[in-house]
Amino acid sequence: MAAPVTFLAIGSRGDVEPMAVLAGAVAARGRPATVVAVDEYAALVRAHGAAFRGLGSAMDEVARLGGGWLGRLAYRTPVAQPVLLRRWLAGLAGPLASALDEVPPETLVVTGVASRDAALALTEDRGCRMATVLHTAVLPTLRADSHLEGHRLRGGTRPATAFTRWYWASVSGLSRATSAAFRRRAGLRRPGARAVTASADRYPILLAADPVLIPPAADWPASCVQTGAIRPPVPADWAPPEPLHSFLAAGEPPVFVGLGSLNDAGGTAWLELIAAATRLAGRRVVTPALPGYEPAVPGEWLCTTGPVPHDALFPRLAGVVHHGGAGTTAAGLRAGVPSACAPAVFDQHYHGRRLAALGVGPPPVPLPRLTPERLAGLIAAVAGDAHRRRAAEVGREARGTDGTAAALAELER
Repeated sequence: MAAPVTFLAIGSRGDVEPMAVLAGAVAARGRPATVVAVDEYAALVRAHGAAFRGLGSAMDEVARLGGGWLGRLAYRTPVAQPVLLRRWLAGLAGPLASALDEVPPETLVVTGVASRDAALALTEDRGCRMATVLHTAVLPTLRADSHLEGHRLRGGTRPATAFTRWYWASVSGLSRATSAAFRRRAGLRRPGARAVTASADRYPILLAADPVLIPPAADWPASCVQTGAIRPPVPADWAPPEPLHSFLAAGEPPVFVGLGSLNDAGGTAWLELIAAATRLAGRRVVTPALPGYEPAVPGEWLCTTGPVPHDALFPRLAGVVHHGGAGTTAAGLRAGVPSACAPAVFDQHYHGRRLAALGVGPPPVPLPRLTPERLAGLIAAVAGDAHRRRAAEVGREARGTDGTAAALAELER
Protein backbone atom coordinates (compact mmCIF):
# COMPACT_ATOMS: atom_id res chain seq x y z
CA MET A 1 0.00 0.00 0.00
CA ALA A 2 1.20 3.54 -0.76
CA ALA A 3 2.38 5.58 2.21
CA PRO A 4 -0.48 7.35 4.00
CA VAL A 5 -0.97 11.11 3.97
CA THR A 6 -2.18 13.05 7.00
CA PHE A 7 -3.47 16.59 6.50
CA LEU A 8 -3.36 18.89 9.53
CA ALA A 9 -6.10 21.43 8.75
CA ILE A 10 -6.39 23.62 11.82
CA GLY A 11 -8.48 26.75 11.42
CA SER A 12 -11.71 27.96 9.85
CA ARG A 13 -13.43 26.67 6.72
CA GLY A 14 -11.01 28.62 4.53
CA ASP A 15 -8.15 26.60 6.05
CA VAL A 16 -9.96 23.25 6.04
CA GLU A 17 -11.68 23.11 2.65
CA PRO A 18 -8.55 23.27 0.43
CA MET A 19 -6.96 20.52 2.54
CA ALA A 20 -10.14 18.43 2.23
CA VAL A 21 -10.12 18.90 -1.55
CA LEU A 22 -6.47 17.88 -1.72
CA ALA A 23 -7.02 14.91 0.60
CA GLY A 24 -9.96 13.72 -1.48
CA ALA A 25 -7.85 13.88 -4.63
CA VAL A 26 -5.07 11.90 -2.91
CA ALA A 27 -7.59 9.28 -1.73
CA ALA A 28 -8.99 8.99 -5.25
CA ARG A 29 -5.50 7.95 -6.38
CA GLY A 30 -5.51 5.05 -3.93
CA ARG A 31 -3.49 6.51 -1.04
CA PRO A 32 -4.94 6.57 2.49
CA ALA A 33 -5.68 10.22 3.31
CA THR A 34 -6.88 11.57 6.66
CA VAL A 35 -7.75 15.15 7.55
CA VAL A 36 -7.27 16.27 11.16
CA ALA A 37 -9.56 19.21 11.96
CA VAL A 38 -12.09 20.48 14.50
CA ASP A 39 -15.39 18.61 14.58
CA GLU A 40 -17.40 21.33 12.85
CA TYR A 41 -15.86 20.29 9.50
CA ALA A 42 -16.36 16.52 9.66
CA ALA A 43 -19.12 16.48 7.01
CA LEU A 44 -17.15 18.80 4.73
CA VAL A 45 -14.07 16.55 4.82
CA ARG A 46 -16.02 13.33 4.27
CA ALA A 47 -17.95 14.89 1.37
CA HIS A 48 -14.63 15.20 -0.48
CA GLY A 49 -13.85 11.50 0.05
CA ALA A 50 -11.21 11.69 2.80
CA ALA A 51 -11.14 10.14 6.26
CA PHE A 52 -11.65 12.47 9.22
CA ARG A 53 -10.01 12.69 12.65
CA GLY A 54 -11.75 15.16 14.93
CA LEU A 55 -10.29 17.39 17.65
CA GLY A 56 -13.57 18.34 19.31
CA SER A 57 -15.71 21.42 18.75
CA ALA A 58 -13.72 24.64 18.89
CA MET A 59 -15.21 27.37 16.67
CA ASP A 60 -17.30 28.84 19.49
CA GLU A 61 -14.05 29.53 21.33
CA VAL A 62 -12.85 31.56 18.34
CA ALA A 63 -15.89 33.80 18.65
CA ARG A 64 -15.37 34.14 22.41
CA LEU A 65 -11.71 35.13 22.07
CA GLY A 66 -12.49 37.45 19.19
CA GLY A 67 -14.97 39.34 21.34
CA GLY A 68 -12.47 39.90 24.17
CA TRP A 69 -9.75 42.49 24.61
CA LEU A 70 -7.23 40.50 22.59
CA GLY A 71 -9.66 40.14 19.70
CA ARG A 72 -10.34 43.87 19.72
CA LEU A 73 -6.60 44.55 19.73
CA ALA A 74 -6.14 42.16 16.80
CA TYR A 75 -8.44 44.38 14.72
CA ARG A 76 -5.91 47.19 15.07
CA THR A 77 -2.41 45.68 15.03
CA PRO A 78 -0.69 42.72 13.31
CA VAL A 79 1.37 42.06 16.45
CA ALA A 80 -1.71 40.86 18.35
CA GLN A 81 -2.99 38.58 15.61
CA PRO A 82 -0.48 35.69 16.00
CA VAL A 83 -0.96 35.99 19.78
CA LEU A 84 -4.74 35.58 19.37
CA LEU A 85 -4.30 32.51 17.18
CA ARG A 86 -1.72 31.02 19.56
CA ARG A 87 -4.15 31.46 22.46
CA TRP A 88 -6.86 29.54 20.58
CA LEU A 89 -4.47 26.82 19.43
CA ALA A 90 -3.25 26.30 22.99
CA GLY A 91 -6.73 25.04 23.81
CA LEU A 92 -6.34 22.39 21.09
CA ALA A 93 -2.88 21.28 22.24
CA GLY A 94 -4.06 18.16 24.06
CA PRO A 95 -6.38 16.80 21.33
CA LEU A 96 -3.90 17.65 18.57
CA ALA A 97 -0.99 16.01 20.39
CA SER A 98 -3.15 12.87 20.77
CA ALA A 99 -3.92 12.96 17.05
CA LEU A 100 -0.18 13.20 16.29
CA ASP A 101 0.40 10.10 18.43
CA GLU A 102 -1.71 8.13 15.93
CA VAL A 103 0.32 9.15 12.86
CA PRO A 104 2.40 6.15 11.71
CA PRO A 105 6.07 6.44 10.71
CA GLU A 106 6.90 7.38 7.11
CA THR A 107 3.63 9.27 6.71
CA LEU A 108 3.59 12.36 4.53
CA VAL A 109 2.28 15.14 6.79
CA VAL A 110 0.71 18.06 4.94
CA THR A 111 0.19 20.93 7.33
CA GLY A 112 -1.29 24.38 7.35
CA VAL A 113 0.68 27.17 8.96
CA ALA A 114 -1.23 26.84 12.25
CA SER A 115 0.24 23.37 12.93
CA ARG A 116 3.63 23.72 11.24
CA ASP A 117 5.66 23.40 14.46
CA ALA A 118 3.71 20.26 15.40
CA ALA A 119 4.30 18.69 11.97
CA LEU A 120 8.03 19.33 12.29
CA ALA A 121 8.05 17.41 15.59
CA LEU A 122 6.66 14.39 13.72
CA THR A 123 9.47 14.53 11.17
CA GLU A 124 12.02 14.42 13.98
CA ASP A 125 10.34 11.66 15.98
CA ARG A 126 9.08 9.28 13.28
CA GLY A 127 10.91 10.00 10.08
CA CYS A 128 7.82 11.52 8.52
CA ARG A 129 8.08 13.86 5.58
CA MET A 130 6.21 17.16 5.61
CA ALA A 131 4.93 19.90 3.34
CA THR A 132 3.37 23.21 4.31
CA VAL A 133 0.35 24.58 2.46
CA LEU A 134 -0.20 28.34 2.67
CA HIS A 135 -3.23 30.28 1.47
CA THR A 136 -2.00 33.84 1.84
CA ALA A 137 1.03 36.11 1.76
CA VAL A 138 2.96 35.36 4.95
CA LEU A 139 6.32 34.35 3.48
CA PRO A 140 9.18 36.79 4.19
CA THR A 141 9.83 39.13 1.27
CA LEU A 142 10.75 42.72 0.49
CA ARG A 143 8.17 42.88 -2.30
CA ALA A 144 5.43 44.91 -0.64
CA ASP A 145 2.49 43.66 -2.70
CA SER A 146 3.49 40.04 -1.93
CA HIS A 147 3.26 40.31 1.86
CA LEU A 148 0.10 40.75 3.91
CA GLU A 149 1.72 43.57 5.90
CA GLY A 150 3.55 45.00 2.90
CA HIS A 151 2.03 48.44 3.42
CA ARG A 152 4.16 48.64 6.58
CA LEU A 153 7.46 47.90 4.81
CA ARG A 154 8.98 51.33 5.16
CA GLY A 155 12.23 52.62 6.61
CA GLY A 156 14.80 50.66 4.60
CA THR A 157 15.74 47.10 3.78
CA ARG A 158 17.02 45.99 7.18
CA PRO A 159 13.88 46.81 9.23
CA ALA A 160 11.61 45.41 6.51
CA THR A 161 13.60 42.17 6.34
CA ALA A 162 13.57 41.82 10.12
CA PHE A 163 9.81 42.45 10.28
CA THR A 164 8.77 39.93 7.63
CA ARG A 165 11.12 37.29 9.05
CA TRP A 166 9.72 37.89 12.53
CA TYR A 167 6.17 37.55 11.20
CA TRP A 168 7.00 34.29 9.40
CA ALA A 169 8.66 32.85 12.51
CA SER A 170 5.64 33.90 14.58
CA VAL A 171 3.11 32.12 12.40
CA SER A 172 5.42 29.11 11.92
CA GLY A 173 5.42 28.68 15.70
CA LEU A 174 1.69 29.04 16.32
CA SER A 175 1.40 25.41 17.44
CA ARG A 176 4.22 25.56 20.01
CA ALA A 177 1.89 24.41 22.79
CA THR A 178 1.02 21.26 20.83
CA SER A 179 4.57 20.51 19.75
CA ALA A 180 5.81 21.08 23.31
CA ALA A 181 3.37 18.47 24.65
CA PHE A 182 4.27 16.02 21.89
CA ARG A 183 8.01 16.62 22.25
CA ARG A 184 7.88 16.02 26.02
CA ARG A 185 6.25 12.63 25.49
CA ALA A 186 8.69 11.73 22.71
CA GLY A 187 11.76 12.92 24.62
CA LEU A 188 12.63 15.52 21.97
CA ARG A 189 14.27 18.87 22.67
CA ARG A 190 12.24 22.02 22.15
CA PRO A 191 13.91 24.34 19.61
CA GLY A 192 13.41 28.08 19.39
CA ALA A 193 11.11 29.83 16.91
CA ARG A 194 13.89 30.63 14.43
CA ALA A 195 15.19 27.07 14.50
CA VAL A 196 11.67 25.71 13.88
CA THR A 197 11.20 28.03 10.92
CA ALA A 198 14.60 27.24 9.40
CA SER A 199 14.06 23.48 9.76
CA ALA A 200 10.53 23.54 8.35
CA ASP A 201 11.63 25.75 5.46
CA ARG A 202 13.82 22.91 4.21
CA TYR A 203 10.67 20.99 3.33
CA PRO A 204 8.34 21.98 0.45
CA ILE A 205 6.11 25.01 0.90
CA LEU A 206 3.09 25.15 -1.41
CA LEU A 207 1.61 28.62 -1.76
CA ALA A 208 -1.96 27.80 -2.78
CA ALA A 209 -2.89 31.28 -4.02
CA ASP A 210 -3.27 32.57 -7.54
CA PRO A 211 -0.30 34.59 -8.83
CA VAL A 212 -2.61 37.35 -10.01
CA LEU A 213 -3.65 37.89 -6.38
CA ILE A 214 -0.25 37.33 -4.70
CA PRO A 215 2.51 38.27 -7.16
CA PRO A 216 5.50 35.87 -7.10
CA ALA A 217 8.48 37.25 -5.16
CA ALA A 218 12.05 36.39 -6.08
CA ASP A 219 13.16 36.38 -2.44
CA TRP A 220 10.70 33.80 -1.14
CA PRO A 221 12.35 30.68 0.39
CA ALA A 222 13.83 28.40 -2.25
CA SER A 223 11.51 25.58 -1.10
CA CYS A 224 8.39 27.55 -2.09
CA VAL A 225 6.27 26.60 -5.11
CA GLN A 226 3.24 28.71 -5.98
CA THR A 227 0.54 26.31 -7.13
CA GLY A 228 -2.49 28.57 -7.45
CA ALA A 229 -5.63 28.39 -5.34
CA ILE A 230 -6.97 24.94 -4.44
CA ARG A 231 -10.69 25.16 -5.18
CA PRO A 232 -13.41 22.49 -4.85
CA PRO A 233 -14.72 21.10 -8.14
CA VAL A 234 -18.18 22.27 -9.22
CA PRO A 235 -20.56 19.36 -9.92
CA ALA A 236 -21.68 19.44 -13.54
CA ASP A 237 -25.32 18.96 -12.50
CA TRP A 238 -25.35 21.61 -9.75
CA ALA A 239 -28.47 23.76 -9.62
CA PRO A 240 -29.34 26.45 -7.07
CA PRO A 241 -31.70 25.18 -4.36
CA GLU A 242 -34.95 26.90 -3.51
CA PRO A 243 -35.67 29.67 -2.74
CA LEU A 244 -32.38 30.79 -4.30
CA HIS A 245 -33.29 29.35 -7.71
CA SER A 246 -36.51 31.34 -7.93
CA PHE A 247 -34.85 34.49 -6.57
CA LEU A 248 -32.14 34.36 -9.24
CA ALA A 249 -34.74 33.90 -11.97
CA ALA A 250 -37.00 36.72 -10.73
CA GLY A 251 -34.86 39.67 -11.76
CA GLU A 252 -31.44 41.08 -12.51
CA PRO A 253 -28.44 39.20 -11.04
CA PRO A 254 -28.12 39.93 -7.32
CA VAL A 255 -25.03 40.68 -5.23
CA PHE A 256 -23.67 38.23 -2.67
CA VAL A 257 -22.94 39.65 0.79
CA GLY A 258 -21.30 37.35 3.36
CA LEU A 259 -18.61 37.12 5.99
CA GLY A 260 -17.57 33.48 5.73
CA SER A 261 -16.85 31.97 9.15
CA LEU A 262 -17.56 35.37 10.73
CA ASN A 263 -21.11 35.43 9.37
CA ASP A 264 -22.77 33.62 12.27
CA ALA A 265 -21.15 35.89 14.87
CA GLY A 266 -23.06 38.91 13.56
CA GLY A 267 -26.44 37.30 14.26
CA THR A 268 -29.64 39.18 13.56
CA ALA A 269 -27.89 42.55 13.80
CA TRP A 270 -25.75 41.63 10.78
CA LEU A 271 -28.83 40.51 8.82
CA GLU A 272 -30.64 43.74 9.68
CA LEU A 273 -27.65 45.78 8.49
CA ILE A 274 -27.65 43.91 5.17
CA ALA A 275 -31.40 44.38 4.74
CA ALA A 276 -31.06 48.13 5.33
CA ALA A 277 -28.15 48.35 2.87
CA THR A 278 -30.04 46.50 0.13
CA ARG A 279 -32.87 49.02 0.34
CA LEU A 280 -30.45 51.94 0.24
CA ALA A 281 -28.55 50.51 -2.73
CA GLY A 282 -31.69 49.41 -4.56
CA ARG A 283 -30.00 46.14 -5.48
CA ARG A 284 -31.07 42.57 -4.81
CA VAL A 285 -28.80 40.63 -2.42
CA VAL A 286 -28.14 37.00 -1.51
CA THR A 287 -26.71 36.27 1.95
CA PRO A 288 -26.21 33.14 4.10
CA ALA A 289 -29.10 32.27 6.42
CA LEU A 290 -28.44 32.51 10.14
CA PRO A 291 -27.93 29.24 12.07
CA GLY A 292 -31.25 27.70 13.00
CA TYR A 293 -33.17 29.61 10.31
CA GLU A 294 -34.46 28.19 7.04
CA PRO A 295 -33.50 29.91 3.76
CA ALA A 296 -36.15 32.46 2.82
CA VAL A 297 -37.01 35.57 0.80
CA PRO A 298 -37.94 37.97 3.63
CA GLY A 299 -38.48 40.89 1.27
CA GLU A 300 -38.30 42.10 -2.31
CA TRP A 301 -34.56 42.80 -2.14
CA LEU A 302 -33.15 39.96 -0.03
CA CYS A 303 -32.78 36.17 -0.18
CA THR A 304 -31.13 34.05 2.51
CA THR A 305 -29.67 30.72 1.50
CA GLY A 306 -28.17 27.61 3.01
CA PRO A 307 -24.60 26.51 2.24
CA VAL A 308 -23.91 26.72 -1.50
CA PRO A 309 -20.62 26.30 -3.40
CA HIS A 310 -19.19 29.75 -4.06
CA ASP A 311 -17.47 28.59 -7.24
CA ALA A 312 -20.85 27.60 -8.68
CA LEU A 313 -22.87 30.55 -7.37
CA PHE A 314 -20.59 33.56 -7.89
CA PRO A 315 -20.46 33.46 -11.73
CA ARG A 316 -24.26 33.84 -11.72
CA LEU A 317 -24.15 37.09 -9.73
CA ALA A 318 -23.53 40.76 -10.39
CA GLY A 319 -20.78 40.95 -7.77
CA VAL A 320 -19.54 39.86 -4.36
CA VAL A 321 -19.05 41.69 -1.05
CA HIS A 322 -17.20 39.58 1.51
CA HIS A 323 -14.81 39.55 4.46
CA GLY A 324 -11.68 38.92 2.40
CA GLY A 325 -10.96 35.35 3.47
CA ALA A 326 -8.55 33.54 1.16
CA GLY A 327 -11.11 31.06 -0.16
CA THR A 328 -13.88 33.56 -0.81
CA THR A 329 -11.42 35.99 -2.39
CA ALA A 330 -10.17 33.28 -4.78
CA ALA A 331 -13.72 32.23 -5.67
CA GLY A 332 -14.72 35.81 -6.40
CA LEU A 333 -11.65 36.43 -8.57
CA ARG A 334 -12.15 33.23 -10.55
CA ALA A 335 -15.85 34.03 -11.08
CA GLY A 336 -14.79 37.12 -13.04
CA VAL A 337 -17.25 39.43 -11.26
CA PRO A 338 -16.49 42.61 -9.27
CA SER A 339 -15.47 41.97 -5.68
CA ALA A 340 -15.20 44.16 -2.57
CA CYS A 341 -14.12 43.53 1.02
CA ALA A 342 -15.25 44.39 4.53
CA PRO A 343 -12.19 42.89 6.28
CA ALA A 344 -11.81 42.22 10.00
CA VAL A 345 -8.46 40.58 10.84
CA PHE A 346 -5.40 38.69 9.57
CA ASP A 347 -5.00 38.41 5.80
CA GLN A 348 -8.43 39.87 5.06
CA HIS A 349 -7.16 43.47 4.91
CA TYR A 350 -4.40 42.44 2.50
CA HIS A 351 -6.84 40.69 0.17
CA GLY A 352 -9.11 43.75 0.22
CA ARG A 353 -6.22 46.03 -0.73
CA ARG A 354 -5.14 43.65 -3.50
CA LEU A 355 -8.65 43.51 -5.02
CA ALA A 356 -8.74 47.29 -5.17
CA ALA A 357 -5.19 47.44 -6.60
CA LEU A 358 -6.19 44.95 -9.31
CA GLY A 359 -9.13 47.15 -10.23
CA VAL A 360 -11.78 44.48 -9.65
CA GLY A 361 -13.52 46.42 -6.87
CA PRO A 362 -13.55 49.55 -4.69
CA PRO A 363 -11.27 50.13 -1.69
CA PRO A 364 -12.17 47.95 1.31
CA VAL A 365 -14.23 49.22 4.25
CA PRO A 366 -13.05 47.64 7.55
CA LEU A 367 -15.81 45.59 9.15
CA PRO A 368 -15.89 47.59 12.42
CA ARG A 369 -16.63 50.74 10.38
CA LEU A 370 -19.37 49.17 8.27
CA THR A 371 -22.72 50.99 8.33
CA PRO A 372 -25.80 50.46 6.14
CA GLU A 373 -24.70 53.43 4.05
CA ARG A 374 -21.15 52.16 3.55
CA LEU A 375 -22.31 48.63 2.80
CA ALA A 376 -24.80 50.05 0.31
CA GLY A 377 -21.87 51.82 -1.34
CA LEU A 378 -19.95 48.56 -1.70
CA ILE A 379 -23.02 46.78 -3.08
CA ALA A 380 -23.61 49.53 -5.64
CA ALA A 381 -19.93 49.54 -6.63
CA VAL A 382 -19.75 45.82 -7.41
CA ALA A 383 -23.17 45.82 -9.10
CA GLY A 384 -22.24 48.68 -11.43
CA ASP A 385 -20.07 48.75 -14.54
CA ALA A 386 -16.94 50.49 -13.22
CA HIS A 387 -15.07 47.27 -12.34
CA ARG A 388 -16.84 44.74 -14.57
CA ARG A 389 -14.43 44.63 -17.52
CA ARG A 390 -11.34 44.43 -15.34
CA ALA A 391 -12.92 41.72 -13.14
CA ALA A 392 -13.60 39.60 -16.23
CA GLU A 393 -9.97 39.99 -17.38
CA VAL A 394 -8.56 39.02 -13.98
CA GLY A 395 -11.01 36.12 -13.76
CA ARG A 396 -9.73 34.63 -17.00
CA GLU A 397 -6.16 34.92 -15.75
CA ALA A 398 -6.98 33.30 -12.40
CA ARG A 399 -8.87 30.42 -13.99
CA GLY A 400 -5.79 29.60 -16.06
CA THR A 401 -4.17 28.06 -12.95
CA ASP A 402 -5.22 24.62 -11.66
CA GLY A 403 -4.03 24.80 -8.07
CA THR A 404 -5.28 21.34 -7.12
CA ALA A 405 -3.45 19.59 -9.96
CA ALA A 406 -0.26 21.56 -9.29
CA ALA A 407 -0.36 20.80 -5.56
CA LEU A 408 -0.94 17.10 -6.21
CA ALA A 409 2.01 17.00 -8.59
CA GLU A 410 4.24 18.61 -5.94
CA LEU A 411 3.11 16.12 -3.28
CA GLU A 412 3.77 13.18 -5.61
CA ARG A 413 7.19 14.61 -6.44
